[in-house]
Amino acid sequence: MSPPVDLLKNSTAIFTLGPEGTFSDEAARVFQKKPDLLRYSSTFAEALLQVSQNPKSAAVVPIENSVAGTVAQVQDALVSLDLVILGEVSLPITYSLLASADPKEIKNCYTHSQAFEQTSRWSAENLPQVSPQFTRSNIDSGLQFLEKVEQGDESVAAIVPVSFAMKHPQYLFAENIQDFKNNTTRFLLVKSRGELQDYDFTRKKTALFVEFQEDRPGLLYKMLSVFNLFGINLCRLESRPSKTTPWMYVFYVDFYNIPESQACLDVLKTSMFNYHILGSYDVYSPEN
Repeated sequence: MSPPVDLLKNSTAIFTLGPEGTFSDEAARVFQKKPDLLRYSSTFAEALLQVSQNPKSAAVVPIENSVAGTVAQVQDALVSLDLVILGEVSLPITYSLLASADPKEIKNCYTHSQAFEQTSRWSAENLPQVSPQFTRSNIDSGLQFLEKVEQGDESVAAIVPVSFAMKHPQYLFAENIQDFKNNTTRFLLVKSRGELQDYDFTRKKTALFVEFQEDRPGLLYKMLSVFNLFGINLCRLESRPSKTTPWMYVFYVDFYNIPESQACLDVLKTSMFNYHILGSYDVYSPEN
């Protein structure tokens, strides 16, 4: 399923992690075919902040990796910056290692923190003496590596996307170094919420932010029982620390929509749970 052409019809800019060629950039191009509207940021936080300040813009950011889990800063920003989800796309994530010498002689490896986490086992086995040098993006890792090589450094490496490595085959040491071959990342298209927001529960999924008004036994069971009552399938349930009260927790819940989705949320509200809808949206394919 490809995104409808009017999904971003009023957007004047699409922010995502740069520079050009990142996985985030690839995901953004699923939603926006006009590259002149893409704006590259140095961090996920910067892209989301730009969107929160510009109601005519949107952002494409990673929310969850199938190996490393949730991108916490993005998850929390959905609430703190009052953003709404418009769509989702999943991309396979594959990495290669560029090296200026035999890996046993490598001292520093340039890598994004997410890439390092998704290749941690391979790195431990093949780069045991390496000190990771964290970068702002996977493309930045490759660019810093090339800069060091040009300066004559023969003890550096970089974990980069396969697409970047293909452009520099003379330094390619290993391909597909991610720890799990089905490594996949979910990306979200988000925008500033605005005053009035309608939710279409005919879309594939709905995402919620849930707070408990009190702390007592059985609260999580009671919440889940509401979804069970309507036969709704949860596709994600995660707790995160509350930002206001130490050792209190909030929940992020994603579920697949059915005709009874609205009725379920009505019952959830009468059950004295505070929740915010983070979006009701479709899941799109990168193939189309």
